[in-house]
Amino acid sequence: MPLLRRALSLSIVLIASVTLAQQPKSDAEMDGFAGPIKSVSTASTHFPVKWSQPDGSTLAMPIFCWECDYDPDGTKIKSGQTVDGDFQGEISLLERDANGHVIDRRDFNAHTGEIVRHQIVGPFGRTSETDYINAKVSAQQLIDYDQYGHMSSWLSLDGAGKQASLNRTTTTKDGIPTERSVWGKEDRLSWRQTYDPRTDEEHFTTYDDSGSVKLTWTRVRGQVVSFWEQSDSSREFGDSFVENHDNGNAENYHCAKNRSCERTMVHYEYMSPGKRNPTSAEWRDADGRLLYAAYYEYELDAYQNWTHRAVSVWSSDNPERTPYEDDTRIIAYWQK
Repeated sequence: MPLLRRALSLSIVLIASVTLAQQPKSDAEMDGFAGPIKSVSTASTHFPVKWSQPDGSTLAMPIFCWECDYDPDGTKIKSGQTVDGDFQGEISLLERDANGHVIDRRDFNAHTGEIVRHQIVGPFGRTSETDYINAKVSAQQLIDYDQYGHMSSWLSLDGAGKQASLNRTTTTKDGIPTERSVWGKEDRLSWRQTYDPRTDEEHFTTYDDSGSVKLTWTRVRGQVVSFWEQSDSSREFGDSFVENHDNGNAENYHCAKNRSCERTMVHYEYMSPGKRNPTSAEWRDADGRLLYAAYYEYELDAYQNWTHRAVSVWSSDNPERTPYEDDTRIIAYWQK
């Protein structure tokens, strides 16, 4: 599975999904819910356990919705959290077309009433977004799609309207990205990644402000065949990446200047198909030794949404499963 299927951060290659263009998921589905969700309220207890994992695949899954309200079609209209009796978050105002599709969305600070975000929505997703701080424009995004609904460009502007970054992606009709390039301020090329699905060959390169190569590597059929970086730093953008597999496994790679790449594997188990509600996530080294782990126990409702989950963790510092987090949800549904 090519790395062009993930999005890139400081040490993780993680580019967006490359499935065929489909009807976009609802906000409720993106938050991990099934069924006609109306509202969710979550309470969480964290235990004082010393545990952390290295950069890479996530073991302890975060909560994406603390207090949320949704329209009958799954569109989020409220999101945030109550602190000391005061709701802190956002309330959304939606405009729909004649077919009921959201075409305009405005998010407001629930406490002050000031606008936070304004989005224009097309058939494939957002086409523009304007972000505000204290009612003043702080950033803008302009997004284009190809004829098949795959994102083709993402232009980010600062509050003054100057380019902060430009992301361009070329995708096959079947949804496989073959090239992604990112330019920064003053239209300087920051990095480029290419993939040839015929040969399963992939190239990745980053550049400094003068246009010189900072880091580059090549992978063929899942194997790193060349790696070079200019810096001696142990953490350089692009030197670590994650490759997710359909069987529930994820491979983490961290490469060094001497061309060696450390490989670790994370295996996930789930309660049901669709990769909802993981029951375990175990991180092992190349020899199969367990390094880190997280384990989950659930109480589920009729829609298989959890109403209670208990998370425990394991590492060499905690040789026994140790309680890490305990979460409870109250979920209300729209009546059919």
